[in-house]
Amino acid sequence: MKKYVSIDIGGTEIKYGLIDEEGQILTRSKMKTEAYKGGPSILEKAVRIVEAYQASEEISGICISTAGMVDTEKGEIFYSGELIPHYTGTQFKKVLEETYGIPCEVENDVNCA
Repeated sequence: MKKYVSIDIGGTEIKYGLIDEEGQILTRSKMKTEAYKGGPSILEKAVRIVEAYQASEEISGICISTAGMVDTEKGEIFYSGELIPHYTGTQFKKVLEETYGIPCEVENDVNCA
């Protein structure tokens, strides 16, 4: 059964876990976003989350729900308010696909709800 890393990035917490192809939550956890550290810090947290799952699981893809305005084709933030400094331009899809060689989809959190 295929497994996916799911990451929900909010202003206060990053909630993440492993889900299967039927949408069942297999694991879940959370960490502080520390939004004040900015976009590069959040991207690094996403990289570490995927890395931790890839160490013990065969991952088929990554899905990210995030605050900010998202270019879903590029999988990057094209606008973000001041809550997360330097978040505009954060390239989740490019970085994660190049790092792990698996598909990554990124969507605005409101659309995911």
